[in-house]
Amino acid sequence: MDDAANFLTILRKGPGAVLPNTAFERLRDGSADVILVDEVFSKDICAKIVDSLEKSPDRFEVTEFPGPFRSFFLGRNLNLNDPNLEDYFKAAQRFESDLLQFGAGFGLDIAARLVEVLSELDGGHTFEAAPGPGASRHFFTTFRGHRPGGYIPAHFDNEQSFRPSYRYIAEATEGDILSFVVTLAEAEAGGMLELYDLLSTDLAVEHRNDDDLAHKPDLNKLKSHLVHVPAGSMVIVRSGRRLHRVAPVEGSRTRWTLCSFMASAKTGGRNFCWG
Repeated sequence: MDDAANFLTILRKGPGAVLPNTAFERLRDGSADVILVDEVFSKDICAKIVDSLEKSPDRFEVTEFPGPFRSFFLGRNLNLNDPNLEDYFKAAQRFESDLLQFGAGFGLDIAARLVEVLSELDGGHTFEAAPGPGASRHFFTTFRGHRPGGYIPAHFDNEQSFRPSYRYIAEATEGDILSFVVTLAEAEAGGMLELYDLLSTDLAVEHRNDDDLAHKPDLNKLKSHLVHVPAGSMVIVRSGRRLHRVAPVEGSRTRWTLCSFMASAKTGGRNFCWG
């Protein structure tokens, strides 16, 4: 198997530009690893969003990553949530309402704009928050902040599906986990998405996230590719199978993004997302 990364870059040069509707097919069949879409939000809107978030940090619930990562979510992250998800689903309902109200201050429905772009790239198939028990829904997206020195270690997103908090996701979806990130504010330096020439196979077992491993593999022995995602742009990644990380943020500025995971629904020709 060829583990070298395959790049598909799409430049959206204005709101009227037409995006290829087979882009997600290429991610799913492994012929592409990255989709980059420019101008999902204007740089001016991104600056206003970040300024508002930083001036009112208590507008949304905060979930901290483990200390060394120097990072946080506005909203809740399923990976960091207790397997008892009752509070998670209540928080998701609050966040959905708060996000809609927050975006209205800029004349924008943030979630609807994300759905518009994703759907266009997948032949019109819908993207929606993954279902929970009854009428409850997972977070559709969250804000993420990486402080100076913040990073995410190398990992495969498909590992998530084995965690107890993912039981409703596992019941409702199939195939590889994908992810999207929209940059709202870049770091002064560093903080870039880094993809490695390694796919999640049995040969990659030593690179999986396991804190009990006595020996951590040397990533410097792998070829890697840095992906620049400027403010306002969206990157969609075959993150379930491609080893990847967020490189450490350098400088004094927080890196701000919108992010989510997603996978194909088992029924209905649609996609489910979760934060």
